[in-house]
Amino acid sequence: MLEERTFEEIKTEYVNAREKERKKIADYLKDNGYSVVGETGGKGRTNYKSGKNCIKPYDLSNWKWVEASKDGFNYFISLQAFDRDPGSGNYHALMDRIGICAYTGEYKEAHIASSMKISDIDLPLSETDLIKLEEALKSERERRESHE
Repeated sequence: MLEERTFEEIKTEYVNAREKERKKIADYLKDNGYSVVGETGGKGRTNYKSGKNCIKPYDLSNWKWVEASKDGFNYFISLQAFDRDPGSGNYHALMDRIGICAYTGEYKEAHIASSMKISDIDLPLSETDLIKLEEALKSERERRESHE
């Protein structure tokens, strides 16, 4: 008989699996000439309190991203893409869908969220997906450069 796992055990496995994917992206980018901020990228705080809203602390550590740069251009690669439904105006976080923002200058969170390009790459990532990600970074850079 299979042992029944608790919700928390499954959630921990999922967070760990996403962390492996984040490291996979960071390692691939480093191996291909990108500088990566931090060892493996970023993740949300474990004690998020929503500023002045005074909510009970929330574990945001499953919110993951990688910040990288190459040749004077910066990239924010999110392991969850942000979307706004044009019909309803509702906001969505597309978990395990890669979102990309390419920019120059300083990181600004509001700018990142509003200019994120939603890719068609989903976790888990294969070697082909990582190549596709790098191609998407190059494409997004070219798109941004043509608009500046």
